[in-house]
Amino acid sequence: MLVAITDQNERFVICSSTPKAIYKKIREERTFFCPQCKQPVQFKIGSVKIPHFSHLSNNDCDLRFSEGESEAHLLGKQQLYELFQSLQLNVELESYLPFIKQRPDLLVKTSKDNTFAIEFQCSTISKEKYLYRSKGYLDNNIIPIWIPYTPEVKYFESGITKISLNEQLRQFIQTTKTQLFLITYHPYKKQFVYFSNLLHVKDNRYITRVQTLDLNQQLFPFYLPKKLTKLEFKQYFKTYVDTKKQFLKYRLHFSRKGVNDLFLRSLYELRLTLSSLPNFIGVPLRGNESMKGFAVEWQAALFYFMQLSGSVYGSIEKQDILHFLKWAGIDQSDRTIATVHEYCNLIKKLSIHHVQDSVDDGQLIDVLYDQFLALNNGN
Repeated sequence: MLVAITDQNERFVICSSTPKAIYKKIREERTFFCPQCKQPVQFKIGSVKIPHFSHLSNNDCDLRFSEGESEAHLLGKQQLYELFQSLQLNVELESYLPFIKQRPDLLVKTSKDNTFAIEFQCSTISKEKYLYRSKGYLDNNIIPIWIPYTPEVKYFESGITKISLNEQLRQFIQTTKTQLFLITYHPYKKQFVYFSNLLHVKDNRYITRVQTLDLNQQLFPFYLPKKLTKLEFKQYFKTYVDTKKQFLKYRLHFSRKGVNDLFLRSLYELRLTLSSLPNFIGVPLRGNESMKGFAVEWQAALFYFMQLSGSVYGSIEKQDILHFLKWAGIDQSDRTIATVHEYCNLIKKLSIHHVQDSVDDGQLIDVLYDQFLALNNGN
């Protein structure tokens, strides 16, 4: 903890600008208590962690809020607190909210009467707990902003690249009207890392534009990444296509289902080979992450299904999509239904009537770019 109550019933906040020698003197003169449980706390001033308060023994309060705070967590929320102070914002550190029994790392109130709960997440948090705490804030008109600790991997350099995001990080992905992005923070580098314009490839892999922002350059509300330019999207598309080619090589040699492999069966029935796949099969779409496997697999299967059923893309109905999902062994959900519908609209815009038709790469990129910019339009 970075906040305690003194024996004079005053709120005491530990700041990075105060020398340890002064804090040691204060520690000798004052007694400190936990703001929540009112029990005595120890003022620790060591050489490993930054100065902080700790319960004298593990108790329910400690388990609920402190959770054995790491050096990174203490340092990060202290830096964020001082950032908001420098921006002259109304900010409270470790402010307990009794009406929902939660204590956000930071509570920020803006001049527009908006209240934000900032959570700097360094430890693992379950999806259930994450959703529960977020709902608690939202139900009380508090906007939650979760900022995970920047993962210790080597993709901090700015530019377009492929990354892997584990399930823990994926739950913190934020949405704007035009893109998906993730903000992380590294307290030792005093640097925000933005993974913007996230485009799902397969499983936990994404194509993204990485941008870094020093702590002293950050504003609030937080900086929002800019949309991709047409030239940048072309680079996205090239990276996606290269990844698809690599996947197809692997897919051919490591299939263990034989004639029961729906993807390979679809290619056979459509008279296609891996080298002759049209460019409009296996394209990036919003919602691809909700489907099983790589986009090329379910999109090829859809063409095979349409051939079997005699359906037409321009007049496909929801019931047709439900039949396809069941036939392909893909979960039926609002997201999977919307993704298939999105793909059918794409095929219609490209005036594709048969799997043997051809589309110029430039035209395909134009349509995909428009779709990508409308990624979350209306949400």
